Amino acid sequence: MNRRFLLFRRDEIENSLVRFAVRKIREQRRDERRLAEQRATKHRIHARKSCIADARSYRIASELSVLAVALFRGKNTDPA
Repeated sequence: MNRRFLLFRRDEIENSLVRFAVRKIREQRRDERRLAEQRATKHRIHARKSCIADARSYRIASELSVLAVALFRGKNTDPA
């Protein structure tokens, strides 16, 4: 008769703590994945913008080099 009336058994408390810890770890990993995805998207957009500028300057530089080669060859092939 001296026993206490337990509302929760020890194994129920341990199970609930384990479930809580597992849930928190899962939430943390989900947040880390979300942040990593946002970071990757940001870097991808930045790289795309810089590639557009690089591509434009590359096209201009290649056009100038082709023009310079054509002018140089034109001067050398003149039978003057």
